[in-house]
Amino acid sequence: MDTIVGRVRHIRKFYKLNQQMFSKAINISQGRLSEIEKNICKPSAETLISLSQTFNVNLNWLLLGKGREIREE
Repeated sequence: MDTIVGRVRHIRKFYKLNQQMFSKAINISQGRLSEIEKNICKPSAETLISLSQTFNVNLNWLLLGKGREIREE
């Protein structure tokens, strides 16, 4: 989990979601998620915010790998 790609994949697998279910939850196509997980493209700011809000993930952890994984309210 040294990269954003690894952290995105980690969240998806933690919730035991396939790419189709996960991508639907964060409002992107399954194809775009596949490209993100293969490091072909980077997730947009909107995608990262959606992921953070939907799965209660700390953006600082998601972007930089620093801090706690779960957002503190």
